[in-house]
Amino acid sequence: MFKDEKLVEIEKEKRLALIDAWEENEKAKAQTKAYKELCSIESWENNMKTALELDLKKMEENLQVEKTEFSKKFKKKIPEIEKIAEAKREKIEKQKEQESIKVEKISEKLIATPNAYPPNTKTCGCF
Repeated sequence: MFKDEKLVEIEKEKRLALIDAWEENEKAKAQTKAYKELCSIESWENNMKTALELDLKKMEENLQVEKTEFSKKFKKKIPEIEKIAEAKREKIEKQKEQESIKVEKISEKLIATPNAYPPNTKTCGCF
C-alpha cells in the first residue's frame, strides 16, 4: 500500500506540475497578446498624431499663402485709397478757394457801397 500511495503522490505532483506549466503558458500567452495589442494601440496613436501634425502643417502653409495673397491685395488698394483721398483733398481745397473768392467779391461790393452792412448780420440785436 505504501507503494500505491507513493504512486498516487507522484501522479498528483505530476498533475500539479502540468497544471502549473499550463497556467504559466496561458499567462505568457495573455501577456504576449496584451503586449501586442498595446503596441498596436501605441502605433495607431502615433500614426494619428503624425497625420494630425501633417494636417496642421498643411493648414499653416495654406494660411501663410492666403496671408501673403491678402497682403498683396491690400497693398494694391493703398495707392487707390491715397488717390481717392488726394482727389477729396483737392476738391475741398478748390471749394475753399471758391468760397474765399466769393467772400472777397462780397467784401469788395460792401466796400464799394457806402451804407451796406455785412450780409446776414443784424444791425440791431432785437431783430
